[in-house]
Amino acid sequence: MQIPDPQQGKGRRPGGIRLWRLGQKRVPYYGLVIAFVAILLMGWIWSENYNHEIDRLKASIEMANEQVFARERENLKLDERVRLAASDNFIANEARTKYGYIFPGEIRFVVTNPEVLGLPAASPAP
Repeated sequence: MQIPDPQQGKGRRPGGIRLWRLGQKRVPYYGLVIAFVAILLMGWIWSENYNHEIDRLKASIEMANEQVFARERENLKLDERVRLAASDNFIANEARTKYGYIFPGEIRFVVTNPEVLGLPAASPAP
């Protein structure tokens, strides 16, 4: 004895599922070639834009690195000056050259004609 299928009366074919058939379109070969070339052209343009932006970012990074290195060199120079400024010799030398101080018992000699000794000429004081 055969049992009837309850879904037979609901618009389904017995033994399978109903498939909707999609309409088939024909595209001429030159249309495909044009679409393919257009896609390639757009990809090439986008890649050029990305490359330009990447180059611009690399240049800005390089400039920032140069500024960082310049600041690091300046910091090292200042650290060296601070280290030297803590020594007694530096303080004594600065006092002698900038302010004209001398130790007790020292005699200061001023050369008025440095060319005779082979020294470079002193620049006039401001």
